[in-house]
Amino acid sequence: MWLEEMHWKHRFFNDSPRKHVLLITNHGCHAPQIVVTVDTGGQNIYVNNLSKALVRLGYKVTILNRGGFPHPVTGEMQRGVTYYDRVWGDEGLFSRVVYLEDGFQEFVPKEELNLEHLEKEKDFFMEVVREQLALDLEGFHFISSHYWDGGLLGVLITEELTKRGFSEPAHVFTPHSLGVLKKERFRDASSQDVARFRFQYRIAQEERCIANSCGVVATSHAIERALKRYHSRPKRVFWFPPAVDTEVFYPRKISECLLALEVLGRALNISREKVVKLLEEKVVFLELSRTARTKQKGLVLKAFASMKNRRKTLLVMNVDSASPLYPSIMRSYRRLSADENVVIVDWLLNEEEVAQLFALAQVFITASLMEGWGMAVQEAAASRCAVISSPFVPFVYEVLGEAALIVDKNTPLAYAEQMDLLVENAELREKIGEKAYLKSQQHSWMSSTRRWINEMEEAGLIVV
Repeated sequence: MWLEEMHWKHRFFNDSPRKHVLLITNHGCHAPQIVVTVDTGGQNIYVNNLSKALVRLGYKVTILNRGGFPHPVTGEMQRGVTYYDRVWGDEGLFSRVVYLEDGFQEFVPKEELNLEHLEKEKDFFMEVVREQLALDLEGFHFISSHYWDGGLLGVLITEELTKRGFSEPAHVFTPHSLGVLKKERFRDASSQDVARFRFQYRIAQEERCIANSCGVVATSHAIERALKRYHSRPKRVFWFPPAVDTEVFYPRKISECLLALEVLGRALNISREKVVKLLEEKVVFLELSRTARTKQKGLVLKAFASMKNRRKTLLVMNVDSASPLYPSIMRSYRRLSADENVVIVDWLLNEEEVAQLFALAQVFITASLMEGWGMAVQEAAASRCAVISSPFVPFVYEVLGEAALIVDKNTPLAYAEQMDLLVENAELREKIGEKAYLKSQQHSWMSSTRRWINEMEEAGLIVV
C-alpha cells in the first residue's frame, strides 16, 4: 500500500505542468517539519518557507538534502523521498525532500563535509534519484542552493548536466553566512576551534560557488558587503532576507496557547491551571535556539541569575538533550538557576508549540555571537515580544533598530541590566514589543518570493 501510494505521488508530481524548481540544503537534517538539532535550524526553516511560497506561486519543488544515516535525535533514517502533504495538505504534493546518500552512513557536521561527500551525492542524484523518480533533467526551471556545501553541490550538478548534454538551468547561490565573516567573528577563538571551523577551506569553496553561479542571494546587508571581500565577483546580487510566516507567528491570548501550556506544565510538573497562574504573575522571558556554542545559553542563565528582579520573572529555555553541550548547560542551570523561575525544555518541539511559546512570552532574549539573519528573533517580533539581543543579529540591527535593546558588552551583567529594565518598566516593554511587531509585518514570504522571482526574470535568468 505504501509503495503504491509513493508511486502515485511520483507520477502526480511528474505529470504536473508546473515549472520545477530544485532547492539544495545539504547539511543537517531537512524534513517537512524541522526538528531543530545539530546543524539544523534557521536555514532549513528558510528553505521550507521558500518552498511553500513557490508552491503557492504555481511551482513544484524538489529539495535535496544529504541522507543515508539515522537522524541524531529521532533515530529515523534520512533516506528516500518525503512529500509535504502530511504537513501542508494537498498542496504538499508539489513539494518533496529527496535524501542523497554518499555511502558514509553517519551524520557528518557541516565543518567536516568535503568534496568527496558532495561528489558522491551528485552521482547518487544523477543515477539513483534520476531513475527512481523518473526525473526529467531538462525540466529544472532554476536551482536555488544554500550555504557553501549546498552551493558546491549545485555547481557539481550543473556541470554534470552540461557534460551530459542537458541544458544548464540558472543556479542562484544563497550563502546565508560567509566564511570571511565567521573567521572575523572568531578571531579570538582557540586554535582548536579555528582548526575545527576550517575557515580557509570554506572560503575557497565559497569562491567557487560565487564564480560558478548566475547570482548570489544576500540575506543580510553584512553578507552583501562581505561579498566584496572575495576575489570572485557575483554576476548579480539579489536581496532576499528571511521573511516571516504571519499565519503561524502572531500575537495570541493565553487561552489560544494550549499546546504551549502543556509544554510548560510538563517541564514544571504542574497543572495547566498553575501554569496559567504563573504566567499571569511573572514577566516571561524566552530563549529559543539551537544548542550551539555560538548561542551562549550558559551566559543567558548566568545573566538571569544576576538579575535583581529574577523572582518576578520566568525564563523559558530550550536545550537539546542530544547535544554535547547539554551536560554543561544543565550544570549551569543547576548551579545558578535551579528554581521555579527557570523552565528548561529538553525535548523536541514542533512549529506550533514554538509559535505558542513565542506568543506567551513578553520578552525574547538572544546572546548569539553569529547569525545569518535571526529568524527566531523575527518570529518573536511577529508575536509582539520585546527583544533583547546581542549586536550580532542582522534582523535586529538592520530592521528593528531602536525597537530592540541591543547589549554591547558580552557579559552576564550587561544582559541582566537590560532584563531588569524590562521587568521594571512595563510601558517600555510594551512599547518596543509593539514597534518590533509592526516592523516584522513589512515582509511576508509570498511578497518576498514574488519579488525575487520577478528580479530573476528581469535579469534574464528565468522565463516566468
